[in-house]
Amino acid sequence: AVVSTQSTGGWAVGPEELITKAQAMHQTVVYSAPTIIQDVVARCIERELSLKGEEEAYFTQLPRWMQDGCGILTEACREAGLPVVEPYSGYFMLLDTTPLDLEFDTSKVPYDVQCSKHLMEHHKLATIPLTPFFGLNKELSEKYVRLCFAKSTATLEAGAEIIRGLRK
Repeated sequence: AVVSTQSTGGWAVGPEELITKAQAMHQTVVYSAPTIIQDVVARCIERELSLKGEEEAYFTQLPRWMQDGCGILTEACREAGLPVVEPYSGYFMLLDTTPLDLEFDTSKVPYDVQCSKHLMEHHKLATIPLTPFFGLNKELSEKYVRLCFAKSTATLEAGAEIIRGLRK
């Protein structure tokens, strides 16, 4: 059985096969939104539609902000010799970690999960592994991690400096 400190699952204890399933469930549950939040978002969209094309409209400013953020990280990755997959939309880009030549025992924990942990612990760079999003064919994503560029310019510049230093 799984024991939890609270109904939202602050922590859990139990057999590995149950904990693994609980972790997978949590990964998707945190992205859902209660009805009241959906209503608020709908009202915000209605307001934005009334401002369509105006400079102050969020939907006018957002693409520029996202492109600038993506550009900061893309440039840093390229300077460091790290291939990236740039998105057509969204706020994540993929970083190919193969050139980092990191070695991990992947018999129990996927490479990208260990790589993300390594980058955080040793370089203070937060990344997101891809394999938790894959059911089958996890090997297709194991050398990639996600970088979020929906951050302040200061945060992105700090991250870019860390990325540039990864290949030194």
